[in-house]
Amino acid sequence: MTLAELYQAARLRVRKSISDDLDKDVERTAQAAIADLKRIGVCDEWLKDPSDPLIIETILSYVKANYSIDTDAYPVLSGIYDMNMTKIKGDGKYFVAPDPVEEDQQGGDPDPADPTDPASDPSGDPSGDPDPGTGG
Repeated sequence: MTLAELYQAARLRVRKSISDDLDKDVERTAQAAIADLKRIGVCDEWLKDPSDPLIIETILSYVKANYSIDTDAYPVLSGIYDMNMTKIKGDGKYFVAPDPVEEDQQGGDPDPADPTDPASDPSGDPSGDPDPGTGG
């Protein structure tokens, strides 16, 4: 997801469908969430084009909490943001650059040379048995 797509998702999260001067305010609110993630040490690589669902949801929940008209909902919405931040703080992977192999496994095409992927077996045997004639 590009940052422009993230800002569009933030607009949708606050039910803002018409483009106007408030778009920049929604964008600034999303940027504040990104700055908060940087403040706790999240690596820039996770934030420049966010694709991780927890990172995206954290940013969007911050926008919703801080852009909501319903002041009674603020404690619940900010609690969701705080819970997501706690999850991020508890997972060390966010404090180093993402592993390109891990990113591929999260939604990319399988590696054709992956020995653990039965579909990549050149013999065409889905069981992965190197000698199908022996029965395993």
